[in-house]
Amino acid sequence: MRSNILLLAGLATALLASTAFAETATPSDQSWLDGFAMPGQWYLGAKMGANWIAQNTNVAEFAPGQSLLGTVHYDNGYIGVLNLGYAFNNGFRLELEGTERYNGVTSVTYYGPGRGALRRYSGMVNALYDIPVDFLLQPYVGVGAASYEADHIRGDDMPYASYFGGDRANLAYQGFAGLVYNLHDNLALTVEYRYIDRPDNYPVDLRTTYQAHSTLLGIRYTLGGPAHKTVAQAATYVPPPSAPPPTANPRTYLVFFDFDKSDLTPDARAIVDKAAANAESGQVTRLGVTGYTDTVGSEAYNMRLSRRRAESVSAELQAQGIPASDIAIVAKGKHDLLVPTADDVREPQNRRVQIAYSAAAPSS
Repeated sequence: MRSNILLLAGLATALLASTAFAETATPSDQSWLDGFAMPGQWYLGAKMGANWIAQNTNVAEFAPGQSLLGTVHYDNGYIGVLNLGYAFNNGFRLELEGTERYNGVTSVTYYGPGRGALRRYSGMVNALYDIPVDFLLQPYVGVGAASYEADHIRGDDMPYASYFGGDRANLAYQGFAGLVYNLHDNLALTVEYRYIDRPDNYPVDLRTTYQAHSTLLGIRYTLGGPAHKTVAQAATYVPPPSAPPPTANPRTYLVFFDFDKSDLTPDARAIVDKAAANAESGQVTRLGVTGYTDTVGSEAYNMRLSRRRAESVSAELQAQGIPASDIAIVAKGKHDLLVPTADDVREPQNRRVQIAYSAAAPSS
């Protein structure tokens, strides 16, 4: 059983380590450690779902001098979760979680139909990581530890009337993975799978590990955040501007993006194609492609997003015949704003890539 625990811990550690390394792999990124020093956000969550016990419970000795042997069987049960968490600005989160798992007893081998239930009350401390992807659903992984158990089980034909079991505190481990869908800035839906393992550490009563699988649907509310800070901006919101007024041969072009996106819209693609055509006709030998974001989100995430936007523009320039060797990519993140704003403000004109003709590569 211990090998299962080590496998669970090793898998979760590998996932956390690999995603953290991926965050620091881009040369222009800020260190992910910086995100721990920046103010984060508190959130509240609730989840409900189904719980399946993966291993039957072995009945051993109930009391000195009473020799019993049997196996408890359970039906499918439920799981409920309430949590309070804190999200740092580098994708990591910490949570305090209260959980109840319930599975009713169906029968006890050798002792007939069963009564009672196996309840597991868990006060867990969880560490999570939101994997940065430019996609509608954001994946996350996590691990947790600590638990509490209440066993009240008996079979109809056992040689005593009372239930056996009892309440115990013990150490358990869990790992989980899920997806987040953001309804808006503060409210999100989650879907999650989790596995919990409690090692066998009791000499009497219920002698086995507790292993269970769960699937859950949940809702999460972030306290504060962009929705509270952009109310004043609503009256002055303007859509992303179209292409700048044409001139004989402009030297710079601005390409705008939708919120949290790096793919080119049809209007953006037309601007990039125009820049490529003018560069070829004007015999331009160097193009600087600089990506930017608005101020919503962490420093590290926006640096990656601005680079992805610049890379999308670069790819379209190359598709139009501009050699990759003639393109210099720079990521600025949420620095050098076109429209100065406070932090956590959605400003469409700041979500841009600038294409500039130059004789040499811009310095990053």
